[in-house]
Amino acid sequence: MSKFKPLAMVAADNPGAFLGTDEARAEGELDASDLEKVEQILAGSGYVTIPEELLTSRYDGSTLLRFHGSGEPSWWDRFFGSF
Repeated sequence: MSKFKPLAMVAADNPGAFLGTDEARAEGELDASDLEKVEQILAGSGYVTIPEELLTSRYDGSTLLRFHGSGEPSWWDRFFGSF
């Protein structure tokens, strides 16, 4: 869950273990029906799921907060992480 409702991200394992749910399903590590159940519950609770692979993109927007990570901040950092 993001610190900015209504965003959520679904990962098959820890974030970053797979490059998204498609890869996890292709490797047999995530059952499609389990993923569908989770996404339905999130949608029913008012959340919008964001694909993990999109969250790895560089965040180039403005922010008044200081980034505390290493390298360039990503969309993950912006909506789920440290700033």
